[in-house]
Amino acid sequence: MEGDYFILLPSQFDINEYCIMEEFCLEIENDNIRDGMYNSIKGGGAFRRFKDKIRRYGLEEKWYKYRDEAIKKIAIEWCEENGIPYK
Repeated sequence: MEGDYFILLPSQFDINEYCIMEEFCLEIENDNIRDGMYNSIKGGGAFRRFKDKIRRYGLEEKWYKYRDEAIKKIAIEWCEENGIPYK
């Protein structure tokens, strides 16, 4: 396929889910829940503790919607950076 080229898609290492979790925590309006969520992501085991807390606080649906939107935003930015139209 002479003349064809490919652009590598972002990998899981290009998407910083920890940063997305941190931003999610900081947007929680309830001070006690926000502090509990934010403290849960510090140190080792952060992802497991975070998932435990979103279940405990009933935030699973809100978290997954937030994460999906953040990843969608990353994908759109990647498309724009690489001259790929997005609908």
